[in-house]
Amino acid sequence: LQTQLLQYRASLFDGETKLPTLPLVVDPIRKMLERGAVQVFLVRIEQEQSLESMVGWERYDELLRTLADYLRDVLTTSRGTAGVLCLDNVRGDNFLVFSGDQREAGRLHELLENGLAVADEESGESVTVALRIGQGTITRSPVQRVERSIYDGVHSANEDFQLRGKALDEHRRKELRTILLERSVTTLFQPILRVPTRNIIGYEALSRGPKGSYLETAENLFGFSERAGLLGEVELLCVERALARSHRLPLGSSVFINLSVRGLEYLEAASGGLAHVVHLSGWSPREFVLEITERTYAHSAKILKDRVSALRGQGFRIAIDDMGTGYSSLAVLADLQPDYIK
Repeated sequence: LQTQLLQYRASLFDGETKLPTLPLVVDPIRKMLERGAVQVFLVRIEQEQSLESMVGWERYDELLRTLADYLRDVLTTSRGTAGVLCLDNVRGDNFLVFSGDQREAGRLHELLENGLAVADEESGESVTVALRIGQGTITRSPVQRVERSIYDGVHSANEDFQLRGKALDEHRRKELRTILLERSVTTLFQPILRVPTRNIIGYEALSRGPKGSYLETAENLFGFSERAGLLGEVELLCVERALARSHRLPLGSSVFINLSVRGLEYLEAASGGLAHVVHLSGWSPREFVLEITERTYAHSAKILKDRVSALRGQGFRIAIDDMGTGYSSLAVLADLQPDYIK
């Protein structure tokens, strides 16, 4: 019996965030409805690509715990009727917040739009993680079971979540096309050090969108470009900008560049391939190192293996980036035999 109880609890209570799921909070919401309409918010961390696949599930779980703690704090400091916080499902990443106080609901909406402040892993500085939200209203109907009224309200919040997402996507798609038209991508160079001597062996080209815009960061720029079907065009622009600025680096420097499978295929179809683009800029492929992440290889092993073989024959060297964050480290090393491991 105790084992069964633990199984039931595990199916309704999320052990990572210490939050209940929706079925467990129906009664508190029912009591809130006795005093009037209840506002419900659906809250999720903004992510262009699957953030979990990018940063790993441990880091993603940490972000979810941080968001859960933040939402608890917001509700704890509420000046009105106490709210209710839960997840839609165990191990899910959609948070649901219920508030029976209209004024507090407005304050909560404003706070959520400001995003979530978290500490950057590398610099330790505070960075803001954007949140996407949807809002709905739950009203008590004498002709409808209260549980269904609650689920209808959650459904309306989800619909609002989707509508807001479409509007944002359209705005960002226009912004991305402007970036391509005006070629407004900035290239930064990060020194690559050899361990343990710490001598500089090259520079990695890092691309950024217009400063202050949503597409400024690499994660948002490339993540949204992929969703918008413009990743190839954006990566070609970034390579061209990096090649133009690489002439400012110290003589004899190796330049590390990142390209996705889609980017490599687009360059092949639109510009004669990466080697052709490099030659047009006055460089030799032997001066460049192509970086491939372990996770990217895991998703496209056969295609990448063939591409890497061809690029190596043209003179490019190969680096495996984010080594150890994927799930097939030894297989990647055996297949690609990289020149560098990062």
